[in-house]
Amino acid sequence: LAEPGGKPVANVTFHNRISRILQQHCVVCHRDGGSAPFALDNYNDVMTNAAAIESAINRGVMPPWFAASSGHDEKSRFINDPSLAPADKVELLAWLAGGTPEGDAADAPLPRQFPLNWQIGKPDVVVQIPRPVAVKATGTLPYYEVIVPTEFTEDKWVRSIEIQPTAPSVVHHVLVYVEAAVRPGDKTRTDDVHVDETVDNLRRGYFAAYVSGNSSIQLPADSAKLLPAGSRLRFQFHYAPNGIATSDQTRLAMVFAKQRPQNVIQVKGIINPNISIPPGAANHPETGFLRVSKDMRLMAFLPHMHLRGKAFRYEAVLPDGKTQVLLEIPRYDTNWQLAYRLAEPIDLPRGSVIRATGWFDNSAGNPANPDPMRAVSWGLQAEEEMLVGFIEFSATPPARSVEGNSKPARPSRRGTGR
Repeated sequence: LAEPGGKPVANVTFHNRISRILQQHCVVCHRDGGSAPFALDNYNDVMTNAAAIESAINRGVMPPWFAASSGHDEKSRFINDPSLAPADKVELLAWLAGGTPEGDAADAPLPRQFPLNWQIGKPDVVVQIPRPVAVKATGTLPYYEVIVPTEFTEDKWVRSIEIQPTAPSVVHHVLVYVEAAVRPGDKTRTDDVHVDETVDNLRRGYFAAYVSGNSSIQLPADSAKLLPAGSRLRFQFHYAPNGIATSDQTRLAMVFAKQRPQNVIQVKGIINPNISIPPGAANHPETGFLRVSKDMRLMAFLPHMHLRGKAFRYEAVLPDGKTQVLLEIPRYDTNWQLAYRLAEPIDLPRGSVIRATGWFDNSAGNPANPDPMRAVSWGLQAEEEMLVGFIEFSATPPARSVEGNSKPARPSRRGTGR
């Protein structure tokens, strides 16, 4: 074994080194009460799952992270990158191949502590949908929506948000939108309602989201989202039956900032509802565009496709016609709907165009493909497809600062790059 600089590391054991690597990169999910199927926070559990660990490391699928890197030793561009450093990967594989010595428990680090209830810490408020939603054992369910009033009498600046389904095994995703306060005379209802997801909802962006690999957001101290006084929260659910009938009564927790932040965070969706993927196509591209009408500071990205999603790219076409790659995902995995949070925000000037391109594999070579013999278009269910590139950004003033466009934009006469 060797340190990053080449110096040999002697007598590597589970307690003096391997447990620290697992604490840093794995046990947030792989622990009792975590979202992973088995724990990795003690020696016996690691031994039981040693073969799975070795396979996942060699295939590069764990920890889950799919953004391309321009160099192994450079600092990640993303503050939530859980990837193993090359030296850590070498040590783990060598330890697994070298007899997996346990070592002296006195050398072990202190156990990592996790909040019992909420990853974001103690919430200022918890909102729960009013009644449980019945989820049948089999079949396909339509999207389901519930409107919950907040009844706040003043604006709230929200720094942290977390969504917790009570039956996470059947929740494919949850999106929460903010709706305006109800005015006197408005016809409204707060009962459960069955509705179709609309393109407009995706374009205007979500307030909070729950998908596999992404259930909470904790913004920097100078940033927050606005929740206007009296506004309502519209919860949109996509349930996926798993063979056992159950019910779900999802909760949403929030932590408020003490004052108006320097950066007001918004979300927009770059979409193309006109996608058409031919039968058998193994690398079919589709693109959506969003024109920047005010200076924008990009903070994070969250791409979304379904079972045929293969790769994804965000690019900015600047007003001078130059193209800048913002995020490259060469191997997209629909099982991990990750957000990619920039360590250093990217400033885009007014007049830029953000281009989101997804590549789809509709061939028989895609083991997740339900039917390679049919053309695939936009739809809500997993066997259909979507092209959505969410962006998280700040702009001043905190109003509508970008406008979506599902048709190709024309940023300049010099073209759009690729």
